[in-house]
Amino acid sequence: MYTKPLTQLETIRSRLVVAGESFSLPADNELRMFNENNEPLIWFFDEGSVVLHRETDDLLMDLVSAPTLIGLANIIHTSQIKYRMITQTNCKGFFLPANLAFDIIEKNRLWKHACHWTTYILRSLEYRDARFVGATTYSQIRATLLIMDSWGVDLRARTGVINFIQKRTKISRSVIAEILSALRKGNYIEMDKGKLIAVNRLPSSY
Repeated sequence: MYTKPLTQLETIRSRLVVAGESFSLPADNELRMFNENNEPLIWFFDEGSVVLHRETDDLLMDLVSAPTLIGLANIIHTSQIKYRMITQTNCKGFFLPANLAFDIIEKNRLWKHACHWTTYILRSLEYRDARFVGATTYSQIRATLLIMDSWGVDLRARTGVINFIQKRTKISRSVIAEILSALRKGNYIEMDKGKLIAVNRLPSSY
């Protein structure tokens, strides 16, 4: 996986935060990428994790954790694909209109820093697609379990394994349950009350 460019991200944050509107929200709150005037927003998360869903089919696209900046590409070209965000844990940060973020980045000559961040996002999306697009059912489940295994204990304790995999892959719940059951019987994974406790090792094929 690619290393998050934290130094460049902090430089961007330090400039945008002055003009941003702060927020502090508990888990299970929905956030929108556009304001009431249909203007795109930039969201910076100092704390917490948030899941992104594609509105057209409610596909769970990703779960991202702080520190992170969401929507930066909209300062150049507004996406025609709409997304919604749901806080997965308690979250803190700030948001501001994309056009204001553009002016701040331009004024402070932060384009190199912005390029580092958008490149990181692009490479992360390529990495994700390589594991999911055209992959077998088991490969998609395996990749998702490995992602969940990289999370902290608190986040895993809040996230149902079957529900998360189903929303991310659209694989039927019965198929997911069957594969998870086989993995548990083989002691490849450990679960408790539908939550992932540990991934011991995963076979490359099923």
